[in-house]
Amino acid sequence: MSPDDLTRLFEVFERTPRQGPGSSETTRRAFRSLPERARTGRVLDLGCGTGGSTVVLAEESDGHILAVDIHAPFLATLGSRLRDLGLAGRVAPVVADMADPPVADGRVDLVWAEGSAYAIGFEAALRRWRRLLAPRGCVVVTELTWFSSDPAEQARAFFANDYPDMRDEATRLADAREAGYDVVDSFRLPPEDWHAYYDGVDVSLREAIGRDGELDVYKGMLREHAIYRAHGDDYGYLCLILRANA
Repeated sequence: MSPDDLTRLFEVFERTPRQGPGSSETTRRAFRSLPERARTGRVLDLGCGTGGSTVVLAEESDGHILAVDIHAPFLATLGSRLRDLGLAGRVAPVVADMADPPVADGRVDLVWAEGSAYAIGFEAALRRWRRLLAPRGCVVVTELTWFSSDPAEQARAFFANDYPDMRDEATRLADAREAGYDVVDSFRLPPEDWHAYYDGVDVSLREAIGRDGELDVYKGMLREHAIYRAHGDDYGYLCLILRANA
């Protein structure tokens, strides 16, 4: 993706409640599956966007949260949301690369990454982030995953270009164990998380098309939504709740 296309993509998502499928209910479900230490300790929210998960973590967790994203306008929106809710003292937004966050090794009790690990690569992300964890620290990650052993060719072709590293559930669970984690729990995100996400994206996308015309980056987003409407049963996000093993 060209720098101009990436900028336009970010601009679309600046106006959406979330930058990927998810919901407050899903975030809470995953958080409440964690061991107590991870629920009360230091939290690192990576690829936090405008704070769809961060706000819930600030409400649920007793720990301090470092919220990291590479796009400063996302963090400005997050900061405004936190101030409106009286939660600004609980969260420190930081512009940084989630592949190399400004945290010393062994200092984090919980790494949170909703829909963001793909930017590094699922296996690479789990290995990089494990060194940041305190002993028996946890990672919660949502990852785009095949749910069908024989997905529709239209969906397979789209993701062969868009996310060629996409795998099935069993493979991702095995990858997590190979990277040094025990699986505490895992579950599929419900379709409602996808519908709410696309509702927000479609409004912002229509505004962008009205302003700029049907650029290729916008056509790709429209195509992605069409693929989900037609073949959304074949794939989705898997939430994995992981704990670093000894």
